[in-house]
Amino acid sequence: MTGTVQAWRDVAPAYFPLPHPSPRNTPWLQRNPWFEQELVPVLRARIDAIFR
Repeated sequence: MTGTVQAWRDVAPAYFPLPHPSPRNTPWLQRNPWFEQELVPVLRARIDAIFR
């Protein structure tokens, strides 16, 4: 899963591979701080652009 999510730039903005939003993924999120630092802001901006 990590490799797929890390390759998000290869498929964005059409797709954003994301981990399942389960509390069980907390350890994964802690081991991969780049997800919230890099991918989440871009995803939020994309969603904002769609709904404007």
